[in-house]
Amino acid sequence: MIFSISNHIEQIINGSKTMTRRDSDRYQEDHLYSVQPKRIAKGIPEGKIYITIKKREWKPDFSDLPKAAHFAKSWREMEAGYPIQDFEAKLEGGYTSMEFEKLYERIHPNWAERWAYYFRFFTKQELDEIMTPSCAKGENEK
Repeated sequence: MIFSISNHIEQIINGSKTMTRRDSDRYQEDHLYSVQPKRIAKGIPEGKIYITIKKREWKPDFSDLPKAAHFAKSWREMEAGYPIQDFEAKLEGGYTSMEFEKLYERIHPNWAERWAYYFRFFTKQELDEIMTPSCAKGENEK
């Protein structure tokens, strides 16, 4: 998964970024993904992210007021035009909901639907421990 904003990879590693929003549905829950600084770069050696939850979000169409009103009741922030809540924006890297939505609009100006992914970062050491069969680990400790 590509994280091209300069401080996002550092935030992932230190645990302050545990959520991302994407315009595609290509990432699946219960899967590990490399963290890449750009499209053609290899994943960082420090570890990988594990998608724990994903959910679909959409921008309301205010030309259909009954639908928009229903949407606004579902999300307290919607009346202000910012569909994510502040705690989610903080998980995105310490933003307020307004700051995050402005950033997202700058990156994806024509978005109508997006996917929110909650994830956990696993260090290389944690992954090595998880991937080591427990019976083999026990044999090495004898």
